[in-house]
Amino acid sequence: MLGVVGWVSGLVNAFPDENRLLWDLATRGNYDEALQIYRWYTPLLHLDTHPKLVQYIKLAMAETGLGSEMVRAPRMPLVGQEREEILRVIRRAIKTRPAK
Repeated sequence: MLGVVGWVSGLVNAFPDENRLLWDLATRGNYDEALQIYRWYTPLLHLDTHPKLVQYIKLAMAETGLGSEMVRAPRMPLVGQEREEILRVIRRAIKTRPAK
């Protein structure tokens, strides 16, 4: 839609099928369908813009069964309210995933 020839996002690691679906729809010119997927994906993509993006992405990977949330120093694991808030975003997305 914007003339891009590629896409980079850490959330691809947790949601590869949805990422591919978005890409395929957009490159085929199915913009209305792509926009629906993008709107679903947007709260997740915003996790990739935070200083703790590594922890957020790894938590998403763990929740989707595609990795571990373990991080190495100097990064610290997510705890408490912050972890719960990020889990809400991730779990909402998992619950409302687009059909493959």
